Amino acid sequence: MTSRFDTEVGVRDNGKSWLTTYFHGKTNMIEVCIHDSIFDRYPSFRRGIVVAKNIDNEGSAPELESLLQQAVAEAAKKPIDLKSDPRAAAWNEAHRQFHSNPNKFPPAHCALLKRVQKPGTQIPFINKVVAVMNYNSILSRMPVGGDDIDKAGGCLELRYADGTETFTPLGQPDLKEHPEPGEVIYVVAESGEVMCRRWNWRNGHTTLISETTRRIVMNTDGLGEESEKQAIETRDRVARMLERFCGAETAATLLDPSHPSYCFAV
Repeated sequence: MTSRFDTEVGVRDNGKSWLTTYFHGKTNMIEVCIHDSIFDRYPSFRRGIVVAKNIDNEGSAPELESLLQQAVAEAAKKPIDLKSDPRAAAWNEAHRQFHSNPNKFPPAHCALLKRVQKPGTQIPFINKVVAVMNYNSILSRMPVGGDDIDKAGGCLELRYADGTETFTPLGQPDLKEHPEPGEVIYVVAESGEVMCRRWNWRNGHTTLISETTRRIVMNTDGLGEESEKQAIETRDRVARMLERFCGAETAATLLDPSHPSYCFAV
């Protein structure tokens, strides 16, 4: 990997470890954290993290676009049952546990798989980073998402909503909503701006990744059997593709019950 960083490990008063990555020459710190209540309810949950900077997200990438369409075609040839397949069923059950109906509000990767499993389907090439996300969601059949960290804040939390937070749906910048109390959200702690509702159902507009995006944090979420292995494998493939197709410098880690937070300098 094309990585220029140092990593420091420590232990908090509660015995939980923290990780800090320093990209050389930068001092602004951002923390990604998962609240203990999430791990208490979902002990198999693992989140792979890829931090990428100096991204070139402009222009086309014919090889990447070809890989994406090949993944789409392969998904149509070998469809999975999105109700019984363990990778989908684990997420559907997780959504039910925080009282979200996965039939009405499906996890984004399940919605994507349902779409591409129809023969003849193609999905648009939006930009290189989004193509990397979509490719890996289809290939690994797991949630892969990302945010422009220059549009976010200093602390990004996965936690339960209290209902006072604000959500601006992707593609609807003038619309403001509030999450349901008790739903799992990915949120900027300082502003209460929700980056993703219902864990992985719908992305927000504020931190969308565009062609001008230069720095991101990307998540690969594993749940259920072999969740850690799947999260790490997908995380590492994401990092390699960001380096190859976007010229990015990357750092990667894994969040789990013993390591629920990660700090990095940008």
